Amino acid sequence: MNPARPMLKRLGLLWILAVLFLVLFAHGPRVEYLPIEALTASVWAALLGLSAILASRLARWGHTKSAVVLLCVAALVACDVAVVVDSALIYDGAGYWTLNGGVNLPYSYAPLWYPASLLPSSMDVFGVDQTTITAGDFEWQTEHVAPVALVLTIASAVFIASMRHGPPLGAPDRSLGPGRWCVRLGGARRSDRANHR
Repeated sequence: MNPARPMLKRLGLLWILAVLFLVLFAHGPRVEYLPIEALTASVWAALLGLSAILASRLARWGHTKSAVVLLCVAALVACDVAVVVDSALIYDGAGYWTLNGGVNLPYSYAPLWYPASLLPSSMDVFGVDQTTITAGDFEWQTEHVAPVALVLTIASAVFIASMRHGPPLGAPDRSLGPGRWCVRLGGARRSDRANHR
């Protein structure tokens, strides 16, 4: 059994749920947004999945703390990138919406869209006020950026929790055979080789 298969199955299930909730929370039951949100969730899942595979390898090598830190940082980056992709597809790709005054999306502040959407509008983000980050269009932030950021943040938290407390990241002892490592992000244990001799 591929040790990454259970992890990828969990991520696949979360991808399906993320797509559905992205459409419902950000746009209501509008079918035309389904391909856009599917692509947004795919970007998120791809970045998080690759990082999770690397984190599982770090955990097997005994670097469990580094694995947890890597996965948490990767989840934030995956959400950040997916938020930018989502707005770019809706506003510049499909052209469904435009910002107030017909201005372009403020791509120079794109890395700040995600954290800004989760904070009160009166709070600065790394010294930049949110009027600048949103190009003055808080409606865009509230109706499009924030729902996507919230859904993907929750999905990321669920995935990380499943990695720490769910089934081991490595395949179970019995399927891998004696003396193989079973690893979860919370730690590692080794099966008893002597019992199989």
